[in-house]
Amino acid sequence: MPLPNKSQISDAVESASSFLAPQLAGYTTENGILGPDHYSGGFCIVFPIQNGSNRKALRVWHTEIEKIRERYKHISTDIEASKKQFLLNVEYISKGLLVGSEKIDVVLMDWLNGQSLKQYISEIIDSSDSSRAKSKKLNLLADKLYGMFKEMHSLHFAHGDLQHDNIIISPSGDIRLIDYDNFYTPSLGTSMRQTTTGYSGYQHPIRLLLSKVNSSEKDDYFAELVIYLSIKAIAEDLTLWNIAKDDDYAILLTNEDYKDIHNSATYAKIKQIGGELEFPCMILEEYLSKTSISDLEPFDILLERLTKDPIINKFSASCGKKTLNGKSIVLSWDVENYTQILLDGKDVTTQISNTLTINSSTTYTLTVINGHKRTSKSIKVSSFASPAVAVTASKTKLHKGRNESVSINWGVQNAEKIILLQDGVPIDKKCGHDDSYKCSIKDTTTFTVQTLALDGKTTFSDSVTVEVHPDAKCKFESDKEYAFPKIPFTLSWTTKHAKRVELNGKKVADNGTEIIKKGVDKDTTYTLAVTDEFGTKESSITIKMLPVPRINALLVPTPDIQQTITMNVDLKLPNITVSSLDTQLQEVELIGASLYNTELEAIETPQFIDLQYKLKTPTLWQKIEKSIAKLLHRNENR
Repeated sequence: MPLPNKSQISDAVESASSFLAPQLAGYTTENGILGPDHYSGGFCIVFPIQNGSNRKALRVWHTEIEKIRERYKHISTDIEASKKQFLLNVEYISKGLLVGSEKIDVVLMDWLNGQSLKQYISEIIDSSDSSRAKSKKLNLLADKLYGMFKEMHSLHFAHGDLQHDNIIISPSGDIRLIDYDNFYTPSLGTSMRQTTTGYSGYQHPIRLLLSKVNSSEKDDYFAELVIYLSIKAIAEDLTLWNIAKDDDYAILLTNEDYKDIHNSATYAKIKQIGGELEFPCMILEEYLSKTSISDLEPFDILLERLTKDPIINKFSASCGKKTLNGKSIVLSWDVENYTQILLDGKDVTTQISNTLTINSSTTYTLTVINGHKRTSKSIKVSSFASPAVAVTASKTKLHKGRNESVSINWGVQNAEKIILLQDGVPIDKKCGHDDSYKCSIKDTTTFTVQTLALDGKTTFSDSVTVEVHPDAKCKFESDKEYAFPKIPFTLSWTTKHAKRVELNGKKVADNGTEIIKKGVDKDTTYTLAVTDEFGTKESSITIKMLPVPRINALLVPTPDIQQTITMNVDLKLPNITVSSLDTQLQEVELIGASLYNTELEAIETPQFIDLQYKLKTPTLWQKIEKSIAKLLHRNENR
């Protein structure tokens, strides 16, 4: 819901019944020309309210400010805890004022009687005091402000909108800050947005170009310097006041001056004064050279540095005095009383260290500048080539149980010391740069050549591992030596220490079986290839084709037939059992018959299915019966 406008707020404040908070009980507004007396700003209206002799300032927002409620909840607590006289107690009151039908938040602060900063300066300059007295009062004002700025820095506070209207000088000369809508304290964190960029004459040009900048303790650094420098300059040359006394957004220098400070006529007059203003001018130029507010340091710290001799407490390299080519080293320093720090001519003022890569012996020089004073310190870092280490073995794989020996060979360059280690344990051997070591090992072992570089502290190493493996073992069998088509047989194998096992080129399990269901129709060889750490070994089995059974003759008893005798022949073919590998003998055909024997011959190749089969004879016996019947009939006719 939008906030009420100024007119609605003024009407509500005029009635004491609109004050809902207990803190406001008994307070009334002061009459102005057109309603309650008030001071209107860009975001709020400030009403002086009074309860007897107790006077307060009631701040009511007419324009919404992002997270303003959260900000005041933090700063009210932090300001109260700081107990600084120049900061007014502030109380955030939720729904403390009734405007129409809406309850809105307000801020209650101590009322301060006094003049704004520019009003106070004008009063001094317009007074009948001597120029010397005026200068003295202005210098005293600048020094008081300087002390307040230092205290703000110690608390890591920032006003955020530091300008002449928000600095009030009491009748006793005490300084107070008002309007905390953009105030920063550490408890706000780093994500709280600035509500305003402030008056242009008090702000770094970069800040005016940015939007939605997060608040920080550095928000006031530029404004503090501008205020201090301006008052000090006016104290030295009172005529400077005429330049900007009527400017609502500046105290002396303007944003246009900051954009091109070296061509600013006003700044030229300030810089011409010299003396005590020399160092603040140097700091201003340093500030304006920065491209980010975050790069600024408190001007009071910089100013104090300029008044003392620069000191280099420490300048050192992380590597000491020696390092290796291509290594990164860190140069670090601890200095005091400086405005600028140079490392080999490069500006490193905002740094306390610098990381760089070294490729040759180099001397580094650190220079600390303070105004017109400077001091330097140098360190030399010697750089050496890194060791080159190469380790090889005459064999990298040995057969377990054969007591084989191996030779470890190495070549080393650019090393101060060499040590040979076997599985991490140093070997008692004096090692040369090109050397070897012969030994026998039972198990896999890693040999390491470790070197100490010429910098005396960096180690390099190279290793070789000699593996000891058992040879693979294999057993390959078949449950049959002979087979036929459709007669299955089984291949089986077991292996040990194998990396890969293949049966006729196909990968199989280390241990397993395979049933050949289709049998074989010719002699067939099966090969098991077993691969170990040393290569591949093969085992083969040949399954042979079983010879086909063949019945060359079958003798059948025949009766003795007499011409004169009539015989009834009931001759049965005896059961004939063929023993073989799974076979079914197909039909055989009677070729001929005589009184002495009957000869049979297999017409087709038999197919073997079952282990044993009886000779099937129905067709054959019928043919025998018919032949005998013909013989009998022939004899009867005779």
